[in-house]
Amino acid sequence: MTDPSPKPIDGAEMPLPPAIFPLICVGGSYFLNKYLPLTPPSLLTAESSFSDKVAVALLVSALLLIAWAISALRSNKTTLLPHKAAATLVTSGPFSCSRNPIYLGFNLLLLAMFFSSLNLWLVILLPLNIALLQYYVILPEEKHLSDCFKTSYKDYQSNVRRWL
Repeated sequence: MTDPSPKPIDGAEMPLPPAIFPLICVGGSYFLNKYLPLTPPSLLTAESSFSDKVAVALLVSALLLIAWAISALRSNKTTLLPHKAAATLVTSGPFSCSRNPIYLGFNLLLLAMFFSSLNLWLVILLPLNIALLQYYVILPEEKHLSDCFKTSYKDYQSNVRRWL
């Protein structure tokens, strides 16, 4: 019997699944806000309905973007798991605008949480989330895709930005 699951990527030792990195930032922001609270700008606290509306817009955008990206990966019959070998180079749907729409969605979720809670630590830790995703997930993925799809991936990289 053959195993239909994709094979692991050689050398792509990811310490944690990508969704854990934003959770680390959320947990860190909660802890930091509890012991070192920061006051949000008065612009955001003066009219709470503004922050709430922005939070909802970001949340909906993030969830739609992530769902669209997952749908594109599934319709192209390739793995959703970044530590598994890709069967197909997906360049359609949200991947035509960003090489990492799911991780972009994760960052939008952190921003939605910020506007909902006004916990400034979420914004302060956002660059940490980006750095962790880039170093531990995106760079190994890019190496794998470059090895597998060679010229096609190089062309894709030259036409579509990593984030936006």
